Amino acid sequence: MRIRSARNDDLKACLELDAGYETEIAWQVEELRAEKEWGMRFREIRLPRKQTMVPSYTPEERLAAWQRRDAFWVAVERNKIVGYLALVVETEHRQARIGDLVVAPAFRRKGIGAKLLEHAIVWCLRRNVEQVVLECTLKAQPAIAFAQKNRFVACGFQEAYWPGQEVGLFFRKRI
Repeated sequence: MRIRSARNDDLKACLELDAGYETEIAWQVEELRAEKEWGMRFREIRLPRKQTMVPSYTPEERLAAWQRRDAFWVAVERNKIVGYLALVVETEHRQARIGDLVVAPAFRRKGIGAKLLEHAIVWCLRRNVEQVVLECTLKAQPAIAFAQKNRFVACGFQEAYWPGQEVGLFFRKRI
């Protein structure tokens, strides 16, 4: 498996990768407020049944978003794209925000996501980026587990961040 910069002729293959996943777990965010005190608690909850989650964006929206990315890499196995990672650098905060990290279902849990992340971190370090932010939904248990395994820490959330009014959950890793 090798990682390289994405080319325009890769975009169709990236769109065809299945970014969906199944989960029985979601995260619940609870704000804690008291006089002169504020905090939040994240709690894992079991869903009543397994849910299949699919991205809610259209191919056109995805392509438009990719055009705004500062970096976009693909993982290639036997001349076939099996994953990709795209990010935006927020120079004023010295951080990179990963908005896209997808691995084809048949290639998941084989370290491809971690290799894409490692490649992105090396690239970021060369550009004086100090931290990487990973964003996902509260039901994206595979992404949450990936963030935890790769030593990201939960750093916040935003109501109605994703289409369909889904909460955005953010993880940060200092590099």
